[in-house]
Amino acid sequence: MTPSWSRAARGAALVFVGLFGCRGSIRAVPVPSRVQLLVEVGREFHEVTPADVEWSERELVRIADEVRKVTPSEPGRGASVAWRETIFGVLGFSREVDDTDLRFVLLPSVLRARRGTCVGLGTLYLALGEILNVPVEGVMRPGHFFVRFRDGSSSRNVELLHLGEEMPDAWYETRFPIPGGSAREYARALSLKEVQGIIEYNIGNARRRQGRLVVAQRAYERAVESFPDLAEAQASLGATLHLLGKLDGAEERYRAALVANPNLPGLDANIEILEHERAEAR
Repeated sequence: MTPSWSRAARGAALVFVGLFGCRGSIRAVPVPSRVQLLVEVGREFHEVTPADVEWSERELVRIADEVRKVTPSEPGRGASVAWRETIFGVLGFSREVDDTDLRFVLLPSVLRARRGTCVGLGTLYLALGEILNVPVEGVMRPGHFFVRFRDGSSSRNVELLHLGEEMPDAWYETRFPIPGGSAREYARALSLKEVQGIIEYNIGNARRRQGRLVVAQRAYERAVESFPDLAEAQASLGATLHLLGKLDGAEERYRAALVANPNLPGLDANIEILEHERAEAR
């Protein structure tokens, strides 16, 4: 007999994959538009205000000036070490590994608290790279995000949860293995638009944990618009639509996740639940 899947039952069974009053918007300090992109993620969901944006851009310019003063003229190791000593030493930024609250993910609140997750601290590094014209790349592995300093054909990984320590590729391959060996979302340089998608995915996760499924749906939709290859966001959007009873949309997103990453944990189980419900409805 095909099992009956109530909303409560499928809510318990579905797998969600995871990592990660206004004033006028007058910019007192000019920053590159790509930095504005990172600062403003969350405004649509009322997580970031225009005042937050204005203060954050000013603070980023101030931090960039401190980093610039101590960064050697030559690229590579000297730059990454100088950044580490300034950001985690002089300025006192620290890591957050337990609390999934968005204040440790979104750049304005990371700047205020001097504390962030791998995504929050990574966004800080990427914004400073844009301001200082230093090639810094965001890189994702399953459940983790870090940055990479690029110097021509060579690169240096910077582990944000180890206070900016440099780590070899092998460390990431062992600590954050990729199921199936590879997927197009992992272990490559991400565009800033894709990093925006990772942040939007984190917003979706936060709202889903609160039971705010309609808001979570919109955040996941934004995430997959920004980063179509982010299978975690595609699958989580599918699971949210599934819980809302939108089975056609759920199937479409599950299939998109399967194309992006056929080895994504939990995805096959979600598809099986959906197929049981479809069979039961016939």
